[in-house]
Amino acid sequence: MSDIFNERAMQRLFTNMNQHVPVKRRSLQQLLQESDPSYVGKDGRTYRIDRQELEFLSTLVDDEDRSRLKLPILIMTDTSYGDGYWKVIGTLEVKVLSKMINRTPEKDDEMRVFYPYLKDIRSKLPTATNTVFSY
Repeated sequence: MSDIFNERAMQRLFTNMNQHVPVKRRSLQQLLQESDPSYVGKDGRTYRIDRQELEFLSTLVDDEDRSRLKLPILIMTDTSYGDGYWKVIGTLEVKVLSKMINRTPEKDDEMRVFYPYLKDIRSKLPTATNTVFSY
């Protein structure tokens, strides 16, 4: 019984921690065309994305990829490697962030992100990236 309770408690905790995650992600191109670029989180709040971050990201991708890169880029906890690891999933997302932090990814569509890199990414793209917690 306590295992079930602990599992449910963990699920509620992580659900609450991820209320800022977008309901729907939109392309870099769409957001660049908006006067006030933003997205709606699962909590119903509107979160703005800084235009300078969008313009910086547009320098890291070619014209075709602007319509394919979905924002915010999600950076997830990764417990399969142990504590302190994060990961980015998606070919284009990995390409952009690996270029930004000058790090070769492990796979084309998935990259582990260690804390110093996470700190660098979040300092340069605080509104265009989003952390997602899982266990």
